[in-house]
Amino acid sequence: MPVARKRFGEAVVADGIFIVIEGGEGAGKSTQAELLRQRLAEAGRPALSVHEPGTTSLGQHLRGYLKSKRPLTAKAELLLFEAARAELVAEEIQPALNQGIIVIADRFTASTIAYQGYGRRLGADGRDVIDYLNNYVTGGIKPDITFLLDIDPEEGLRRARQQQPMPLESGLDGEDARADQDDSRRFEDQSAAFHQRIRTAYLRLAERDGGWRILDASRSVDVLAGQIWEAVEPLLPKASPEQAVVGTQTLL
Repeated sequence: MPVARKRFGEAVVADGIFIVIEGGEGAGKSTQAELLRQRLAEAGRPALSVHEPGTTSLGQHLRGYLKSKRPLTAKAELLLFEAARAELVAEEIQPALNQGIIVIADRFTASTIAYQGYGRRLGADGRDVIDYLNNYVTGGIKPDITFLLDIDPEEGLRRARQQQPMPLESGLDGEDARADQDDSRRFEDQSAAFHQRIRTAYLRLAERDGGWRILDASRSVDVLAGQIWEAVEPLLPKASPEQAVVGTQTLL
């Protein structure tokens, strides 16, 4: 059953289901998000796919800077990601959930904890700030289920560096499509220790918080897709005959 959500301090019961896919570089998040969207479409389920940062006008604008090699302090990086997320939640995620639409997010608040909190070593005080900002910009929205695609950082980076440009039929267009071809370079060039800290953070979050499923991202695409569907299908309410898929949007 969908969880009770909060919006600006007020409880909101949403009929939609919020699914998040997390993981380090090269884990295959975007692939699995799209396969899940397609599976839901085949089942006649309204679904919206989002990817951080992007989708909204502000998100696309900030994405260009965040994905560039231009200098950016850890604190500024954190605030730009949070600004993009605030718009995404207000313009896309919350309205979709309120309409009973399933939302699939390629990254959400856990990415900020892992990358900026632990990867950038903002420390305990910084992580407290991240927790506050995550709650503030999302209005307290929590995923119904989070999938962690866990992979050895070295293997993930090897995969990321071999990724081919995204095909046109992926559902992305304009700046988002071009930016996603260079999706992870700001982080990809960081040290092995940086990526190991991220993996450790994700595993700690999955152990600490409820509603996570840890999947071995070294397994085949089809096996992972089957495991994700097996966990998602029981969450789905009975479909009405007139339901139709709404479409896709994307972000980081």
